[in-house]
Amino acid sequence: MVYIIAALMASLSFLLNRMFLRYIGPVTVISLGPVAEEAAKTLLAYYLGAELIAVHVIFGAIEAVYDWYQEGGGLAAPALSLAGHSLFGVATAGILAMTGTVWLGLAAGIVLHLVYNVAVIRLLAERTGKNSRKRDNP
Repeated sequence: MVYIIAALMASLSFLLNRMFLRYIGPVTVISLGPVAEEAAKTLLAYYLGAELIAVHVIFGAIEAVYDWYQEGGGLAAPALSLAGHSLFGVATAGILAMTGTVWLGLAAGIVLHLVYNVAVIRLLAERTGKNSRKRDNP
């Protein structure tokens, strides 16, 4: 059941993120996208009795394969996808175990995912900016 939930949620998230990007724009990556992904993974897994961490890890693996394909075989984006979603799953399950409420676990996963996406975007922007300065100022 874990694999089915992860595959369904990866598909749903892909479609939602695509729609959000089309109608809302790139800000989706640091706003609605992570909220939709975490809610989809966590709530369906929780209410169907599936292992939360496993669903998050498998979701991350599916996203990693997609990233690998999109990046033309690069490994950085796939590694970040797998590590990030695994981390979100551990945080969600940990808070759920400590508090007994799925909603606090979900909130923790969402906040962590948002912070993670902002950090990755800033690192990439800084890296791209440095490369641009080298190119523009030989």
